[in-house]
Amino acid sequence: MTVMIGIHQQQDKVDKLCENLGLRAIPLAAVGPFPTKNEALAWQQAIRRKIGDCQVIEMAGTEDRTTPWYGFTFEQ
Repeated sequence: MTVMIGIHQQQDKVDKLCENLGLRAIPLAAVGPFPTKNEALAWQQAIRRKIGDCQVIEMAGTEDRTTPWYGFTFEQ
């Protein structure tokens, strides 16, 4: 199994990603909110250091400075 991690501002995009991957009943861990993207990226880097072997998912989309950021992890 591979641990997948990422950050986002729109939960619906994460839901769509899981649906597209065929992951319906996965244990998804969510953290946040982080007020800035840099804080969310710091969380992501800390998780990568702790877990080691993981894959980062880059969520495409526009960034909004007023919308908080969230992190997520799941196993695939």
